[in-house]
Amino acid sequence: MQLLDFSHKNYSDVMSTNITSILFILIIFQLLFLSSFLFTQEKGKRISNLLLGCFFLAIALNLLDVFLLMAGAYTAYPFLAGWGSCIPLLFGPLLYLYTKSVLKKDFIFLAAARFHFLPFAALFLATELYMIFQSRIAQERLVSDILQHHLPRSVTIVSTLIFIQFLLYVMASLQSVATYKKTATQHLSAERQMDVSWLSSAIIFFLLVIVITIINGLLAQTALATYYLVVFNIIILGLLIFVVNILLKALRRPYFFSFSQDDFLVAKPAAALQMTPGPDRVEKEKIAQDVLKYMQTNRPYLEPELTLEQLAARLSLKPRMLSQSINEILGQNFYDFVNRYRIEEASRLLTNPKDEKITVLEVLYEVGFNSKSSFNTLFKKYTGMTPTAFRKKQSR
Repeated sequence: MQLLDFSHKNYSDVMSTNITSILFILIIFQLLFLSSFLFTQEKGKRISNLLLGCFFLAIALNLLDVFLLMAGAYTAYPFLAGWGSCIPLLFGPLLYLYTKSVLKKDFIFLAAARFHFLPFAALFLATELYMIFQSRIAQERLVSDILQHHLPRSVTIVSTLIFIQFLLYVMASLQSVATYKKTATQHLSAERQMDVSWLSSAIIFFLLVIVITIINGLLAQTALATYYLVVFNIIILGLLIFVVNILLKALRRPYFFSFSQDDFLVAKPAAALQMTPGPDRVEKEKIAQDVLKYMQTNRPYLEPELTLEQLAARLSLKPRMLSQSINEILGQNFYDFVNRYRIEEASRLLTNPKDEKITVLEVLYEVGFNSKSSFNTLFKKYTGMTPTAFRKKQSR
């Protein structure tokens, strides 16, 4: 059976619709694959993986409903049409809860969080009951009106409310990211700072997708309706590229979607360090001395991708024990501890360079950084001036 009926379309319409069908199939497949990957991913934060997996699954189901509607799959059973029209009500809550789960170490999915999904449940139930109790003629007329973009006023109002709900959740998510950046970014590695930046970029990307989709839907009811399918294809293509990009990143870095627990360790106040029990403290002091000696002798901090787990394995220690020793005895978290060594090495290279022509960019890569912004921020934090200003001062 042919997926789409092209009998009433000209050649260009057929070609455009064929492209739309291909893009739909690709994006739905990619989203389902990404959801399955996150649902089965054991590394990282389990709750974060599940929430993001549900977010991508919701998008896939919403697009599947649209695809089936455009393909005429609901001709025999028109009461099934639009079952996914309420799913966008899940986008905002899932994106918000995912953001909170990533940024908050002790995040727990409490029973109260279920209230975020009540609007979806209520509207879905009302919509399905309304469709079921309509006559078949009314159902077919409604499906036809949707395909021709002749939407009833009630549908337009509900769509507007859904967008407002999504916008509020996006604003709350971006506010959470902004607050987190102010208080915790300096304690994270350059790699994890990029993860935080990815999170805010992803939120903004989905906001733009929703906004453009709504604008395109409004244009479909004007004289510019002929461009609706073109813009729609561009939206789907952009979404496809985005999903493929993050899927490739996820396959390379299992922790890409959720930070490991040790990323949130913050140095304890000096007064708290004295409260460690005697025997346990002696063991941690020995570990601290061992790691200091290893850092000075082997200089592992020059490796850009150095992690707590890797350093612990080289010292034949458990990551948690090493993290606690650095945190309690040395008064730093892991990444702050490593970055201090990197900044000290950078200061030495800028003061007494082997090559007088070496640039600041070359220095930052040589000492283990892979982000210029992170290097500049941390260098100023530890030395009180930017790398360029420090170099000029040393040269004078």
